[in-house]
Amino acid sequence: MMKKVWIGACCLWINFGAVAQNAGKLPYDPATRYSVPQLQADFAFLRRALEEAHPGLYWYTPKDSLDLYFERTAAALSHQMGEEEYWGLLQTVVARVHCGHTRLQHSPAYRAWSRQQPHYIFPFTVAIRQNRLFVAANQSTDPTLRPGTELLAIEGHPAREVLAGMRVRLSGDGYGFGFQDQQLEAGFFDNTYWSLYEAKPTYELLVQDSTGQQRRLSPQLQRPASAAATPSAKMPLSPAQQRDRQLARRRSLSYPAGLPATAILRISSFDYDELEDYKNYHASVFAEMAQRKVRRLVIDLRGNTGGNNAIAIDLLKYLLKRDFALTKSALTPVFAPSFMPLGQDSDSAFDTTNVKRLPNGLFGFAAATVGKQTPYRQDYFRGKVAVVVDGGTFSAASNFAASLRAQRHITVLGQESGGAEAGANGGIISAIALPQTQLVLQLPHFRLLSACARPQLGRGVRPDIEIIPTPRQLASRTDAVLLQPPRILRGRR
Repeated sequence: MMKKVWIGACCLWINFGAVAQNAGKLPYDPATRYSVPQLQADFAFLRRALEEAHPGLYWYTPKDSLDLYFERTAAALSHQMGEEEYWGLLQTVVARVHCGHTRLQHSPAYRAWSRQQPHYIFPFTVAIRQNRLFVAANQSTDPTLRPGTELLAIEGHPAREVLAGMRVRLSGDGYGFGFQDQQLEAGFFDNTYWSLYEAKPTYELLVQDSTGQQRRLSPQLQRPASAAATPSAKMPLSPAQQRDRQLARRRSLSYPAGLPATAILRISSFDYDELEDYKNYHASVFAEMAQRKVRRLVIDLRGNTGGNNAIAIDLLKYLLKRDFALTKSALTPVFAPSFMPLGQDSDSAFDTTNVKRLPNGLFGFAAATVGKQTPYRQDYFRGKVAVVVDGGTFSAASNFAASLRAQRHITVLGQESGGAEAGANGGIISAIALPQTQLVLQLPHFRLLSACARPQLGRGVRPDIEIIPTPRQLASRTDAVLLQPPRILRGRR
């Protein structure tokens, strides 16, 4: 059985076939070991799926190099393995595709089991700077573990070894590690560490402070104080109020003091389910800025991992004067992958309504978000535009920044985006269960190119003015961009 779920401009296919076969089996047992034939069968299935249907398999990794990684992985399948070891082996080779939308997840049974296990989390968050680990926020009982303290080793493992091992197990676009590092900084450090090393109640650290003094410590997690027993006096929020609060966290408009005629539009997500709300919001924002005679607009896309391309296009319609493109093409090598049996749904996503055969033998995604777009006639923003990006700016958000800069003079601030300047693999994304182990391969089907005519291969959208927050700024939530001299936001370039 296969199920499809339409999500905004994209379609997510979920293959329940192999998952359904496993539905009646016992929950995950950490003692389970898969035989060599089972491991080989699932790996062969995964490799065939990638080679047949992935639209950008050799975009960043040449075929001979990827074949070598595949062959080395196959040779390593020489003994029985549990799911954790097998996942680590396969995800490492999947990450070699250098596509942030292509990744391998644990089986549903493993994930359900894992959520019930005790987790010995680290008593700090991290900042990654120049391939080094630093404490960003101290959550331990040791007040000397200050933000900015460098982590030299964890349980005797050098920090560079730890970071390198983590990065190769996280998928990201191109050759940089901005997206992977953003995930580690945002909360995936603990889980990724556990996939490599033992989880323990406390961890011995070798740290170095700003004076160069080194010391060893084993900090304990600071437990939050118990909530008061008395009930809260606040009235519970209605569903509509909860939705409004969520949307307010995703986008906001402000007018910073000391920067006259300047507006900052913060968008943390192109949320799939809220297209009409975003369109209405954009209309009100640009009408308000016109009324206030705003001459400088800063669009803050830090941490925006993408979402609905239609939202990005709607925003571009206020920023570009002539016909434009967010995605100039979306191509796939096959009409319908052989490992995804069709015909059960007459309105399949892989039909001639959504996938068109092209003269060159490839197939194109026939979505309204691909190709030429027409701007709005009213409330076009004529002033100077700056866009703020970082490693968390990914997918539709990085495509927005790349395509806007390709079609209008803007200033890009911050850090290199996690999403590639050239575009991304996406459009339709499948979740495919491997038959034996039930590990789930997330597989995009279309190669979407941004409007950038000459992107630098394997790199993200690189800032004109690089601004990197320090670990102390991360801990205190100080905005490093807005601390810069006002002349930057006034668009001196």
